[in-house]
Amino acid sequence: MSYEFYKILHIFSAIVLFTSLGTLAASTGHDSGRLRRLAQIGHAIALGLLFVAGFGLLARLGMFGSIPVWAWTKIGLWLVLTLIVLPLRRQPGWVTALWISIPIVGGLAVWLAVQKPF
Repeated sequence: MSYEFYKILHIFSAIVLFTSLGTLAASTGHDSGRLRRLAQIGHAIALGLLFVAGFGLLARLGMFGSIPVWAWTKIGLWLVLTLIVLPLRRQPGWVTALWISIPIVGGLAVWLAVQKPF
């Protein structure tokens, strides 16, 4: 598949991921079981597509054999966004701090992809 396809899939998946995380944060402590379940499914699917599209982009850029440090760092940030659902579910008091930190983590991932600093 083309570079453009992977790039669009990657960006679309990030939008779904952050929509899902926002929904999970907003519904913490409320009885919104169906909405939370939909957000959890969206979160899981978006992460899977993000990783597939990200590795597809690396392959199209010729970097798959030797993944650069910025890409490993970005993978680590996506893993943070994978695990961030645990405190959203178990620590309702952390929602405000997580709601602030989630876009910061996402912004760092974008910065790494655009700047490729290392």
